[in-house]
Amino acid sequence: MKIFLRSFVIVFSRLKFVLLYLLLSILIGTIIFQYYYSSEYDLQFTGNLIDSSLATIALMFAMDIYSFPYEGSIILKLIYVLYPFLGLIIVGIGIIEFSVVAFTFRNRMTEWNKWMAKTMNNHTILVGLGNVGTRILEELISQNISTTIVTLESEKHTEFVEQLLENREVAIIFGDASRKKTLQGAGITKARALIVVTNDDLENFRIAIKAKELNPKLRTVIRVFDQVFAQKVTAIFGIDAAISTSAITARTFVARSFEDGIIQTFQSKKTGRDFHLLELTLNANFTPVTIESLEAEYEITILAINNIAHPDYDDKVESGAKILLLGDLTALRRLKEQFCYQ
Repeated sequence: MKIFLRSFVIVFSRLKFVLLYLLLSILIGTIIFQYYYSSEYDLQFTGNLIDSSLATIALMFAMDIYSFPYEGSIILKLIYVLYPFLGLIIVGIGIIEFSVVAFTFRNRMTEWNKWMAKTMNNHTILVGLGNVGTRILEELISQNISTTIVTLESEKHTEFVEQLLENREVAIIFGDASRKKTLQGAGITKARALIVVTNDDLENFRIAIKAKELNPKLRTVIRVFDQVFAQKVTAIFGIDAAISTSAITARTFVARSFEDGIIQTFQSKKTGRDFHLLELTLNANFTPVTIESLEAEYEITILAINNIAHPDYDDKVESGAKILLLGDLTALRRLKEQFCYQ
Protein backbone atom coordinates (compact mmCIF):
# COMPACT_ATOMS: atom_id res chain seq x y z
CA MET A 1 0.00 0.00 0.00
CA LYS A 2 2.86 2.40 0.87
CA ILE A 3 4.52 1.75 -2.49
CA PHE A 4 1.22 2.31 -4.32
CA LEU A 5 0.59 5.61 -2.54
CA ARG A 6 4.15 6.80 -3.17
CA SER A 7 3.84 5.89 -6.86
CA PHE A 8 0.53 7.74 -7.05
CA VAL A 9 2.10 10.85 -5.51
CA ILE A 10 4.93 10.71 -8.07
CA VAL A 11 2.54 10.34 -11.01
CA PHE A 12 0.35 13.15 -9.71
CA SER A 13 3.33 15.46 -9.17
CA ARG A 14 4.50 14.84 -12.75
CA LEU A 15 1.03 15.42 -14.22
CA LYS A 16 -0.18 18.19 -11.92
CA PHE A 17 0.51 21.01 -14.39
CA VAL A 18 -1.20 19.13 -17.22
CA LEU A 19 -4.23 18.57 -14.98
CA LEU A 20 -4.14 22.21 -13.89
CA TYR A 21 -4.11 23.46 -17.49
CA LEU A 22 -6.94 21.07 -18.36
CA LEU A 23 -9.13 22.22 -15.47
CA LEU A 24 -8.33 25.87 -16.13
CA SER A 25 -9.26 25.49 -19.80
CA ILE A 26 -12.55 23.80 -18.89
CA LEU A 27 -13.31 26.54 -16.37
CA ILE A 28 -12.65 29.35 -18.85
CA GLY A 29 -14.66 27.61 -21.56
CA THR A 30 -17.55 27.01 -19.15
CA ILE A 31 -17.65 30.69 -18.18
CA ILE A 32 -17.60 31.80 -21.82
CA PHE A 33 -20.36 29.37 -22.76
CA GLN A 34 -22.42 30.41 -19.76
CA TYR A 35 -22.07 34.07 -20.63
CA TYR A 36 -22.28 34.09 -24.45
CA TYR A 37 -24.13 30.97 -25.59
CA SER A 38 -27.94 30.92 -25.61
CA SER A 39 -30.79 28.68 -26.70
CA GLU A 40 -31.30 30.78 -29.85
CA TYR A 41 -28.19 29.09 -31.29
CA ASP A 42 -29.41 25.62 -30.26
CA LEU A 43 -32.74 24.82 -28.62
CA GLN A 44 -31.22 21.92 -26.66
CA PHE A 45 -29.02 24.30 -24.67
CA THR A 46 -30.70 25.02 -21.29
CA GLY A 47 -28.19 27.56 -20.04
CA ASN A 48 -27.09 25.80 -16.85
CA LEU A 49 -23.51 25.17 -15.76
CA ILE A 50 -23.63 21.46 -16.57
CA ASP A 51 -24.54 22.18 -20.19
CA SER A 52 -21.77 24.76 -20.46
CA SER A 53 -19.19 22.37 -18.92
CA LEU A 54 -20.21 19.46 -21.16
CA ALA A 55 -20.04 21.70 -24.23
CA THR A 56 -16.50 22.80 -23.29
CA ILE A 57 -15.27 19.27 -22.62
CA ALA A 58 -16.80 18.04 -25.89
CA LEU A 59 -15.02 20.77 -27.84
CA MET A 60 -11.68 19.83 -26.28
CA PHE A 61 -12.15 16.36 -27.77
CA ALA A 62 -13.15 17.78 -31.18
CA MET A 63 -16.86 17.16 -30.69
CA ASP A 64 -19.68 19.69 -30.56
CA ILE A 65 -22.93 18.81 -28.83
CA TYR A 66 -24.42 22.21 -29.57
CA SER A 67 -24.64 23.98 -32.93
CA PHE A 68 -21.97 26.43 -34.07
CA PRO A 69 -23.00 30.01 -33.10
CA TYR A 70 -22.85 31.65 -36.53
CA GLU A 71 -24.50 34.78 -35.16
CA GLY A 72 -22.76 34.66 -31.82
CA SER A 73 -19.84 36.53 -30.28
CA ILE A 74 -16.38 36.32 -31.82
CA ILE A 75 -15.11 34.98 -28.48
CA LEU A 76 -17.58 32.10 -28.64
CA LYS A 77 -16.54 31.36 -32.22
CA LEU A 78 -12.89 31.32 -31.21
CA ILE A 79 -13.70 28.74 -28.52
CA TYR A 80 -15.19 26.47 -31.20
CA VAL A 81 -12.13 26.90 -33.42
CA LEU A 82 -9.29 26.82 -30.87
CA TYR A 83 -10.45 24.40 -28.17
CA PRO A 84 -10.10 21.22 -30.28
CA PHE A 85 -6.41 22.11 -30.86
CA LEU A 86 -5.94 23.10 -27.22
CA GLY A 87 -7.46 19.83 -26.05
CA LEU A 88 -5.25 17.86 -28.42
CA ILE A 89 -2.12 19.60 -27.10
CA ILE A 90 -2.99 19.15 -23.40
CA VAL A 91 -4.06 15.51 -23.72
CA GLY A 92 -1.02 14.77 -25.90
CA ILE A 93 1.36 16.25 -23.34
CA GLY A 94 -0.41 14.27 -20.60
CA ILE A 95 -0.06 10.99 -22.49
CA ILE A 96 3.62 11.63 -23.21
CA GLU A 97 4.35 12.59 -19.60
CA PHE A 98 2.51 9.55 -18.25
CA SER A 99 4.35 7.27 -20.67
CA VAL A 100 7.70 8.67 -19.52
CA VAL A 101 6.76 8.12 -15.88
CA ALA A 102 5.55 4.56 -16.57
CA PHE A 103 8.71 3.70 -18.53
CA THR A 104 10.94 5.20 -15.84
CA PHE A 105 9.11 3.24 -13.13
CA ARG A 106 9.23 -0.03 -15.03
CA ASN A 107 12.97 0.22 -15.67
CA ARG A 108 13.72 1.77 -12.25
CA MET A 109 15.81 4.50 -13.86
CA THR A 110 17.78 7.16 -11.99
CA GLU A 111 15.04 9.75 -12.36
CA TRP A 112 12.46 7.52 -10.67
CA ASN A 113 14.71 7.18 -7.62
CA LYS A 114 15.01 10.97 -7.42
CA TRP A 115 11.25 11.38 -7.69
CA MET A 116 10.77 8.68 -5.06
CA ALA A 117 13.20 10.34 -2.63
CA LYS A 118 11.26 13.61 -2.93
CA THR A 119 8.07 11.89 -1.74
CA MET A 120 9.74 10.56 1.43
CA ASN A 121 9.34 12.24 4.79
CA ASN A 122 10.82 11.40 8.19
CA HIS A 123 12.96 8.76 6.49
CA THR A 124 16.50 7.46 7.05
CA ILE A 125 19.37 8.12 4.64
CA LEU A 126 22.08 5.46 4.48
CA VAL A 127 25.49 6.26 2.98
CA GLY A 128 27.80 3.33 2.29
CA LEU A 129 26.99 -0.19 1.09
CA GLY A 130 29.87 -2.22 2.44
CA ASN A 131 29.45 -5.17 4.82
CA VAL A 132 28.22 -2.95 7.66
CA GLY A 133 25.99 -0.86 5.40
CA THR A 134 24.40 -3.97 3.90
CA ARG A 135 23.48 -5.33 7.33
CA ILE A 136 22.10 -1.96 8.39
CA LEU A 137 20.00 -1.78 5.23
CA GLU A 138 18.57 -5.25 5.88
CA GLU A 139 17.61 -4.13 9.39
CA LEU A 140 15.98 -0.92 8.13
CA ILE A 141 13.94 -2.85 5.56
CA SER A 142 12.92 -5.50 8.10
CA GLN A 143 11.61 -2.74 10.39
CA ASN A 144 9.71 -1.15 7.49
CA ILE A 145 11.64 2.13 7.79
CA SER A 146 11.54 4.34 4.71
CA THR A 147 15.09 4.48 3.41
CA THR A 148 17.06 6.39 0.81
CA ILE A 149 20.47 5.00 -0.12
CA VAL A 150 23.29 7.24 -1.35
CA THR A 151 26.05 5.41 -3.20
CA LEU A 152 28.75 6.24 -5.73
CA GLU A 153 28.08 6.22 -9.46
CA SER A 154 30.84 3.60 -9.85
CA GLU A 155 28.73 1.10 -7.85
CA LYS A 156 25.72 1.52 -10.13
CA HIS A 157 26.28 -1.72 -12.02
CA THR A 158 27.35 -3.96 -9.15
CA GLU A 159 25.24 -7.05 -8.56
CA PHE A 160 23.99 -5.93 -5.14
CA VAL A 161 22.91 -2.48 -6.34
CA GLU A 162 21.15 -4.00 -9.33
CA GLN A 163 19.22 -6.23 -6.92
CA LEU A 164 18.31 -3.20 -4.82
CA LEU A 165 16.95 -1.46 -7.90
CA GLU A 166 14.31 -4.16 -8.04
CA ASN A 167 13.23 -3.31 -4.49
CA ARG A 168 10.45 -0.73 -4.75
CA GLU A 169 10.69 0.10 -1.03
CA VAL A 170 14.00 1.99 -1.19
CA ALA A 171 15.27 4.89 -3.29
CA ILE A 172 18.86 4.88 -4.55
CA ILE A 173 20.65 8.15 -5.28
CA PHE A 174 23.95 7.90 -7.17
CA GLY A 175 26.51 10.57 -6.37
CA ASP A 176 28.98 11.98 -3.86
CA ALA A 177 27.23 12.27 -0.47
CA SER A 178 29.59 15.06 0.62
CA ARG A 179 28.01 17.33 -1.99
CA LYS A 180 25.04 19.48 -1.09
CA LYS A 181 23.16 18.66 -4.28
CA THR A 182 23.37 14.90 -3.68
CA LEU A 183 22.11 15.18 -0.10
CA GLN A 184 19.27 17.43 -1.20
CA GLY A 185 18.35 14.90 -3.86
CA ALA A 186 18.14 12.28 -1.11
CA GLY A 187 15.65 14.46 0.79
CA ILE A 188 17.99 15.50 3.59
CA THR A 189 15.81 18.41 4.72
CA LYS A 190 12.88 16.06 5.45
CA ALA A 191 14.90 13.11 6.76
CA ARG A 192 14.79 11.84 10.32
CA ALA A 193 18.26 10.32 10.47
CA LEU A 194 21.50 9.92 8.54
CA ILE A 195 23.72 6.83 8.87
CA VAL A 196 27.17 7.08 7.27
CA VAL A 197 29.24 3.89 7.15
CA THR A 198 31.85 4.29 4.41
CA ASN A 199 35.42 3.04 4.98
CA ASP A 200 36.81 6.57 5.31
CA ASP A 201 36.58 8.22 8.77
CA LEU A 202 37.20 11.73 7.44
CA GLU A 203 34.68 11.33 4.63
CA ASN A 204 32.04 10.09 7.08
CA PHE A 205 32.70 13.10 9.24
CA ARG A 206 32.49 15.55 6.30
CA ILE A 207 29.20 14.07 5.11
CA ALA A 208 27.64 14.28 8.58
CA ILE A 209 28.72 17.91 9.04
CA LYS A 210 27.33 18.89 5.63
CA ALA A 211 24.06 17.12 6.44
CA LYS A 212 23.78 18.94 9.78
CA GLU A 213 24.17 22.25 7.98
CA LEU A 214 21.26 21.40 5.70
CA ASN A 215 19.08 19.95 8.47
CA PRO A 216 20.09 20.92 12.04
CA LYS A 217 17.39 18.64 13.52
CA LEU A 218 18.78 15.59 11.73
CA ARG A 219 20.11 12.75 13.87
CA THR A 220 23.53 11.73 12.55
CA VAL A 221 25.30 8.44 13.20
CA ILE A 222 28.70 7.75 11.63
CA ARG A 223 31.08 4.82 11.54
CA VAL A 224 34.69 5.40 12.57
CA PHE A 225 37.69 3.12 12.95
CA ASP A 226 39.59 5.38 15.37
CA GLN A 227 37.85 5.24 18.76
CA VAL A 228 39.61 8.40 20.03
CA PHE A 229 38.48 10.26 16.93
CA ALA A 230 34.94 8.99 17.56
CA GLN A 231 34.87 10.48 21.05
CA LYS A 232 36.20 13.84 19.88
CA VAL A 233 33.84 14.40 16.94
CA THR A 234 30.73 13.64 18.97
CA ALA A 235 31.72 16.13 21.64
CA ILE A 236 33.01 18.97 19.44
CA PHE A 237 31.02 18.90 16.22
CA GLY A 238 27.57 17.83 17.34
CA ILE A 239 27.55 14.38 15.75
CA ASP A 240 24.89 12.39 17.60
CA ALA A 241 26.84 9.14 17.56
CA ALA A 242 30.23 8.09 16.20
CA ILE A 243 30.52 4.33 16.51
CA SER A 244 33.78 2.45 16.34
CA THR A 245 32.63 -0.83 14.80
CA SER A 246 36.06 -2.37 15.29
CA ALA A 247 35.87 -1.71 19.03
CA ILE A 248 32.39 -3.19 19.30
CA THR A 249 33.44 -6.25 17.34
CA ALA A 250 36.51 -6.73 19.53
CA ARG A 251 34.47 -6.70 22.76
CA THR A 252 31.93 -9.10 21.29
CA PHE A 253 34.66 -11.51 20.16
CA VAL A 254 36.21 -11.55 23.64
CA ALA A 255 32.87 -12.07 25.39
CA ARG A 256 31.83 -14.88 23.06
CA SER A 257 35.14 -16.63 23.57
CA PHE A 258 34.20 -16.98 27.26
CA GLU A 259 30.49 -17.77 27.05
CA ASP A 260 27.99 -19.17 24.56
CA GLY A 261 24.71 -17.42 23.77
CA ILE A 262 25.89 -13.81 23.88
CA ILE A 263 23.99 -11.82 21.28
CA GLN A 264 25.62 -8.39 21.57
CA THR A 265 28.05 -6.46 23.76
CA PHE A 266 27.59 -2.87 24.94
CA GLN A 267 29.84 -0.47 26.85
CA SER A 268 28.48 1.89 29.51
CA LYS A 269 29.49 5.50 28.84
CA LYS A 270 29.41 6.30 32.57
CA THR A 271 31.40 3.38 33.97
CA GLY A 272 33.20 2.00 30.92
CA ARG A 273 32.06 -1.52 31.89
CA ASP A 274 30.96 -4.06 29.28
CA PHE A 275 27.44 -5.47 29.45
CA HIS A 276 26.30 -8.44 27.43
CA LEU A 277 22.91 -9.33 25.97
CA LEU A 278 22.30 -13.02 26.53
CA GLU A 279 19.44 -15.45 25.90
CA LEU A 280 19.19 -18.38 28.30
CA THR A 281 16.85 -21.33 28.88
CA LEU A 282 16.23 -22.54 32.46
CA ASN A 283 16.45 -26.26 33.21
CA ALA A 284 13.68 -28.25 34.87
CA ASN A 285 15.33 -28.09 38.33
CA PHE A 286 15.12 -24.32 38.57
CA THR A 287 13.16 -23.05 41.60
CA PRO A 288 10.73 -20.24 40.60
CA VAL A 289 11.64 -16.77 41.89
CA THR A 290 10.40 -13.25 41.18
CA ILE A 291 12.17 -11.07 38.64
CA GLU A 292 12.91 -8.48 41.33
CA SER A 293 14.73 -11.05 43.51
CA LEU A 294 16.73 -12.49 40.63
CA GLU A 295 17.81 -9.06 39.36
CA ALA A 296 18.82 -7.85 42.84
CA GLU A 297 20.85 -10.94 43.67
CA TYR A 298 22.83 -11.11 40.43
CA GLU A 299 22.83 -7.43 39.35
CA ILE A 300 21.24 -8.18 36.01
CA THR A 301 18.32 -6.77 34.02
CA ILE A 302 15.71 -9.15 32.62
CA LEU A 303 14.35 -7.73 29.37
CA ALA A 304 11.96 -10.48 28.27
CA ILE A 305 10.54 -13.84 29.35
CA ASN A 306 9.38 -16.28 26.66
CA ASN A 307 9.56 -13.47 24.07
CA ILE A 308 7.28 -11.21 26.18
CA ALA A 309 9.06 -7.87 26.66
CA HIS A 310 9.05 -5.63 29.75
CA PRO A 311 7.81 -8.12 32.38
CA ASP A 312 6.72 -6.81 35.79
CA TYR A 313 9.00 -7.04 38.82
CA ASP A 314 6.59 -9.33 40.67
CA ASP A 315 6.34 -11.78 37.76
CA LYS A 316 7.89 -15.17 38.46
CA VAL A 317 10.64 -16.82 36.45
CA GLU A 318 9.59 -20.45 36.01
CA SER A 319 11.64 -23.52 35.16
CA GLY A 320 11.93 -24.13 31.44
CA ALA A 321 11.47 -20.41 30.66
CA LYS A 322 13.55 -18.66 28.02
CA ILE A 323 14.83 -15.32 29.29
CA LEU A 324 16.62 -12.42 27.63
CA LEU A 325 18.86 -10.56 30.07
CA LEU A 326 21.59 -7.94 30.29
CA GLY A 327 24.53 -8.18 32.67
CA ASP A 328 28.30 -8.28 33.01
CA LEU A 329 30.34 -11.42 32.35
CA THR A 330 30.77 -12.30 36.03
CA ALA A 331 27.01 -12.26 36.69
CA LEU A 332 26.30 -14.36 33.62
CA ARG A 333 28.83 -16.98 34.69
CA ARG A 334 27.35 -17.18 38.21
CA LEU A 335 23.89 -17.70 36.79
CA LYS A 336 25.05 -20.49 34.52
CA GLU A 337 27.03 -22.28 37.23
CA GLN A 338 24.30 -22.10 39.86
CA PHE A 339 21.18 -22.73 37.81
CA CYS A 340 22.66 -24.85 34.97
CA TYR A 341 21.37 -22.71 32.11
CA GLN A 342 21.75 -24.05 28.63
